[in-house]
Amino acid sequence: MPGLTLGFFTTAPLMRLMRSSMLEVLNKDYVRTARAKGLTNKIVIFKHALRNAAIPAITVFGMQIGVMLGGAVLTETIFSWPGMGRFVVQAIYNRDFPTIRASVIVFAVLIIIVNFLTDLSYVFLNPQIRYD
Repeated sequence: MPGLTLGFFTTAPLMRLMRSSMLEVLNKDYVRTARAKGLTNKIVIFKHALRNAAIPAITVFGMQIGVMLGGAVLTETIFSWPGMGRFVVQAIYNRDFPTIRASVIVFAVLIIIVNFLTDLSYVFLNPQIRYD
């Protein structure tokens, strides 16, 4: 149940964004050209449209990691599920300041790493994006 709670909370905006992004990309000229060349619908969607439509969704997913970590604190506390979130809440109740500091640093480093990996994933989705 805690996993479903966190999953549904972050999945709904991503699905909405991905749908609107796909609808926008499917009306572009290069998709019409691919269809005019006689490519199958499956190849057009997965090879041409999905790669370009996934860029905004991956950006939002990278930003949602912080929301998921914050939601994990609340979800783990409500469901009495052992994890990092509940550990932080117990450290706050016990006024264990070194543990609180370490937890904040770990969360911050995780968010930075995920944002960095998000930026690097753009290169694989769109080869025109290059980091020199």
